[in-house]
Amino acid sequence: MNVVILTEGGKNIGFGHVARCSSIYQAFEQFNISPKLIINGDDSVKSILPNIDVDIKNWIEDLSVISEVDIVIVDSYLANIDVVTEISNCVPLVAYVDDNNRLDYPKGVVINGTLDASNMNYQKRENVTYLLGNEFIPLRKDFWDIPKLKINDSIKNILITMGGNDLRNLTPKILELLNNKFPDITKKIIIADSFENTSEIEKLKNSNVELIYSPNSKEIIDVMSSVDLAISASGQTLYELACIGVPTVAIGIIDNQKNNIINWKKQGFIEYAGCWNDENLMGSILDKIEFLKSKNIRYDKRLLGIQAVNGKGSINIAKSILNGYYKNYSVFREVKKDDCLKIFEIANDDDVRESSFNSEKIELDTHKIWFENILKDNSVKFYVLEYENDLIGQLRLDFDEKFPVISISLNKDYRGLGLSKILLSKGLNLINGKVIAYIKKENSRSISFFKSMGFKKDSEVIIKDCQAFKFVRE
Repeated sequence: MNVVILTEGGKNIGFGHVARCSSIYQAFEQFNISPKLIINGDDSVKSILPNIDVDIKNWIEDLSVISEVDIVIVDSYLANIDVVTEISNCVPLVAYVDDNNRLDYPKGVVINGTLDASNMNYQKRENVTYLLGNEFIPLRKDFWDIPKLKINDSIKNILITMGGNDLRNLTPKILELLNNKFPDITKKIIIADSFENTSEIEKLKNSNVELIYSPNSKEIIDVMSSVDLAISASGQTLYELACIGVPTVAIGIIDNQKNNIINWKKQGFIEYAGCWNDENLMGSILDKIEFLKSKNIRYDKRLLGIQAVNGKGSINIAKSILNGYYKNYSVFREVKKDDCLKIFEIANDDDVRESSFNSEKIELDTHKIWFENILKDNSVKFYVLEYENDLIGQLRLDFDEKFPVISISLNKDYRGLGLSKILLSKGLNLINGKVIAYIKKENSRSISFFKSMGFKKDSEVIIKDCQAFKFVRE
């Protein structure tokens, strides 16, 4: 499968889009898909994209980059409706990352992970799916599973992080302020490669100032986890700080952060000091620090942050996009002779064997004989879900009992995408009346899944010396 992610970023427009697109890139990799990331910008973006396949190109003016592509994700404030419509007409599935209901997007998937997305009055339209709310906040892989911040009695460490380029040259001003007002507090400063004021910041360094140069995401997490308070720009970094639970004084840097600031203020996680050019910005920062000296207030801020951002948004985005794609572009058909080896691979997978009533590995010769007999057996109906000559999964209906018995298993490369529901639904559509499923007693995942599909536990049974439940769906 070919996936392309289109976005923009650089010294003059910042790195927020690039950071969240890199997280979506990493999420697709979890499902054995390596996307191509194409950025309308400059080479400065490469400093935050280690181990990512990236091209720097003005894709808005040259859409040849999406030829023969299956899925495109667009994260852009620069692409107008004509550009996204042209992309939509060329690609089977397009997903648009949107922060403020910017366009009436054409067919595809609209993703808005901002806190207030569900209240933005998106108009329901045919062929448009909406992924809205904080469960779709995209964060880089290292933020997917991290320990939450410990709240200390007093503020001993403050982080200053002004994005990928410190567009408004605020870092040295804030650092000078903190050096004067809080000389004994440790100040930790993140300096990205694109900073043009590094030497100015370095002149302010003393024994209580720690400069962190171009940290990767793991190093950023280490720094964020070591501080009691952050002073931050109001872009993508706020989501990362919230995920860890760092109480934050936020500053508005560019106009398109306004909605983000409003939502975070309403949610309660940030203390907003004002816009970068406010006359009393430095005084407001001091007032907010004074307010956040209370351990109880910082503890409440921590809870609000981690409640808002669980770190799994990128995975949820990739899963939803891939589920929609396979739902529309896979084929459900009867099994055929040529499927023998592919069915063998699915059936002999470790997880499939563990959930089967005969958990021993299958010999290929034994499988071939079984498969040939199944094709001839009129009491069995055997189906597969196929995508481009690859089997996503298999479904079998056995009619030996009074009511048909249904069973399914998935190719390991397609698990975790919600495709079991698609496969089982297609099988259930073939049956009028009651259907039965037998599930090992210890297989809690399958039990939960079949319950979600309308099956109810009927009784306990023994099958091949295994304790099992009999589930029935009317």
